Amino acid sequence: MRTCAALVLLLFFCSGIASAQWKKDNERLPDTPDRKSVGEFGGNLLVVKNPRAFIEEWQKPETPNIDPAKEVKRGDLLGAFVLFAGCKPDAQGNCNSEVDYEVYKPDGSLYAERKAQPLWKETAPPTSIIQLSSAILAIRMEKDDPLGAYVVKAKVSDLNAKIFFELETKFRLK
Repeated sequence: MRTCAALVLLLFFCSGIASAQWKKDNERLPDTPDRKSVGEFGGNLLVVKNPRAFIEEWQKPETPNIDPAKEVKRGDLLGAFVLFAGCKPDAQGNCNSEVDYEVYKPDGSLYAERKAQPLWKETAPPTSIIQLSSAILAIRMEKDDPLGAYVVKAKVSDLNAKIFFELETKFRLK
């Protein structure tokens, strides 16, 4: 039950932007387990295969093609990412946002976790811009990992605004 639970923090320079919002036709979208917002602060949790390719796609000037991982196989490298918007800047204009990642095995036991990871600690992006977080959880599905549905959770916190919410998504190891 090994993971490559390597937290890839190289994204502070790999954090391209996409112009989108938690709204459609100027109406707030309803919350889903993997996408929520409180006020202007919102987040979307996704798991993708080949996280490096996803980062490269995100850096392109056009809207990125996002293909969440739903079914994976042993040996696959996955990346859990939070896309966010609307963090509250402090007096210096910086966000102070964090994320706690947890991954659960099909039997409900903890597979991997990383706490208090920097979602964004830099200058606050415009609230209408969806940003790729700095903290990414990388997981390699190993040969002895149990088959079945894995649950990925992220507790997303804007410490300046004193707001938090929990996100959840799933993938299946086949």
